[in-house]
Amino acid sequence: MPAQPDAPLLGDKPRYRFLLHTFYATGHVLPMQAVAQALVQRGHEVVWLASPDQKARVEASGARFVPTEEVVKVDTILKTTEPTTLEGCVDVLFGGRLTAQVADLRRVLASYSPDCLLNDALPQGAAALYDLGEVPMFATLGVVPLYLPDAGEHAPTSALGTLMTQHSWTLPVINPQREALGLKPLSEPDVVQYSTQLHIQASCPSLEYHQPMPQTQYVGPLVSQQTKAPELPVWWDDVLGAASTGSRRIIGITQGTFAMDPTSLLIPAIEALRDDPSLLLVVPSPHEEAIRAHLGGASQESNNVRIAPWVPYDHLLPLCSALVTNGGYGSVTQALASGVPLVCAGTSEDKKDTAARVRYVGAGVDLGTERPSVESMKSAVKAVLEDAKYKESAVRIGDELRWQGGAAKACQMLEDAIARSRVEKRG
Repeated sequence: MPAQPDAPLLGDKPRYRFLLHTFYATGHVLPMQAVAQALVQRGHEVVWLASPDQKARVEASGARFVPTEEVVKVDTILKTTEPTTLEGCVDVLFGGRLTAQVADLRRVLASYSPDCLLNDALPQGAAALYDLGEVPMFATLGVVPLYLPDAGEHAPTSALGTLMTQHSWTLPVINPQREALGLKPLSEPDVVQYSTQLHIQASCPSLEYHQPMPQTQYVGPLVSQQTKAPELPVWWDDVLGAASTGSRRIIGITQGTFAMDPTSLLIPAIEALRDDPSLLLVVPSPHEEAIRAHLGGASQESNNVRIAPWVPYDHLLPLCSALVTNGGYGSVTQALASGVPLVCAGTSEDKKDTAARVRYVGAGVDLGTERPSVESMKSAVKAVLEDAKYKESAVRIGDELRWQGGAAKACQMLEDAIARSRVEKRG
């Protein structure tokens, strides 16, 4: 690739060009949105390759949106397939993905020359383009647990974690795609799941067992700045009233953005807690009507349940006494950053490994299932509300998360990495 020209100056700071690429799930897009927004605010040019249905979120950050074309085909297979074996997981996650990523990224690179390519999950396409000399550097953004092969007693128990740490499963699928590009096959020590130049992890060292990876920078939860006041549910005053008077403790109940069946977690949690007059349950879910129908259609005014398609976490979490969650990494880190203890109930994707981290730092209860019973949920919530150790641990980890620096630090690390890369190449 030809030498990159010096970046134009914005005031006394260089102005860089960034190309972002994200996995399609909203839980991956939202943290990158915070980084994109901060990069744009710092005067950088940002182009973002993302799933077509994420256009509004991309454009809200100020980045220029480019829809995936080949990757979306691979994602469609993933969305419509439920593999029951590790081999099946490899096929739907990695089969054709590197090739599709390279095709979509090359479509952008044909008319745009970035100083840095930033990729979140499964960055094998970005790594291939770097190896081919088609991008000057690439960085990775971690919005799921940090997976290193030598985790010892903290080895992952999820299927995703197994595939991310035991590369003998994935190399037979990844290597033919690399070889088709003219690249050498990878062996176990060479597998790229994180950039060797800069990896940004949206968490803190304690939540990641203080695993050593020199190129890692922790930044804590990544949350976009609100550019206008959000539209809050019509019942939001009930929540504010309960919080200000202490008349009822607020329990958030959420199921993330990927595994969305409300009968697995949301409904059992509501059934477990709906008859406790000391609690007010806040349930953000797009399945409001289905939940009400399952619960007998009771109006929200006649019980302690408040449901809405969406509630901004930055408004809700600081008011919560506990969060019931299926264990999405973003939800967990944001809750802990607000000092909120957790009840985790999820086993899909990375959820087992996220819950293990919550258990490790003592900030909540892990029910070890994605379909908890009413009684187990009732007992778990009672425990985190009545045993002060959970709240104390959540506050301690929350302090560490908030100290990491957020999107501003992520931007600074990216700027520094570009400058360092240029110096190294000139030297």
